[in-house]
Amino acid sequence: MINIKIKLITIFSYMILFSCMQPDQEELWSITNEKSIHTDGFARDVYMQGDTAFVAAGQSGVQIWNLETEVLIDYYESFGTADFQDVGRVYYDNLNSLLFIMDQSKIMFDEYDSTLFEAPTPIGDSHNEDFLVLSDSEDTFYIYYVDRDAGDGFLWGQYNYEEIPFIGEIWQRQDNDGQIRPSSPMKALSYNGTHIAVAGDQLGVYLYTISANGQSPNFISRIDTEGNAENVTILEYGLFVSCDDAGANYIPIESFTTGTGDSYPFAQDLTVDHIAVKDDVASLSLGSKGIALYDVSNPLEPEAKGIFPIGYAYRTLFWKDYLLACTREGIEVVKIEK
Repeated sequence: MINIKIKLITIFSYMILFSCMQPDQEELWSITNEKSIHTDGFARDVYMQGDTAFVAAGQSGVQIWNLETEVLIDYYESFGTADFQDVGRVYYDNLNSLLFIMDQSKIMFDEYDSTLFEAPTPIGDSHNEDFLVLSDSEDTFYIYYVDRDAGDGFLWGQYNYEEIPFIGEIWQRQDNDGQIRPSSPMKALSYNGTHIAVAGDQLGVYLYTISANGQSPNFISRIDTEGNAENVTILEYGLFVSCDDAGANYIPIESFTTGTGDSYPFAQDLTVDHIAVKDDVASLSLGSKGIALYDVSNPLEPEAKGIFPIGYAYRTLFWKDYLLACTREGIEVVKIEK
């Protein structure tokens, strides 16, 4: 009888513990898959310009889709003679009609609808991890990029479209570039209009300010994270950091500016590759497990709202009233129901 009582108490204790670990089923959110854009190759990244999606499609290059009509507009398998190998990032500068990609760690750009024959000169070396393009006037852009080689670190430069004697009009790098060499690899960066956050792998997250596009970043401070800082998303009020198999961290801007160093880990039982945030919703990309949604109306205490196996998810992006998920099958257009 005593053994039976002990077993019953043990089972009851496990039930209580398990129920405490799981979010309330009545408070979970749901999702509706509105449409699927089936790309050739894995959809590794997407950038939206209105209804036009620029998709980094891995070994299939870059594909350009109209998401409303679900029509493939154009595709790129190369820039001139430079055949793409594995495109993982994409960005479109609408002001200068320039398409930027990162192909196997090489950053390249070309004019949209270009008839370029020669291969463009890559930006940086072959160890780039991420890039950010800023432009506020025609014929000029600024690029900030990070390198996994600790000797290269955080770099930036300016390009102007200008006339070169005997060559013609080309995009020419200027002499006002710069570089910061940290003591660890730099993996990703994010910009909110005043601050640039850089994921610094084993050393956590660095925060910088820039006074204007193209200006040298001014270091504020660095905060360590639980696990390696693999990716970062910065908002006006704080940073959401992807820490791979250590989950995620939220860090308020004031933790850097006041020197407190406070950070708030969450989703520690998940492997988080990327985080997208809009209003009170955070979307965590979990690789083979799909995505996880969190209520971040109080970012100091994010609330789990469910894990959704939508396919192998690389990253997500909020667009209009939808969430776009980059998966191995293509772009999943998802509606979140709270």
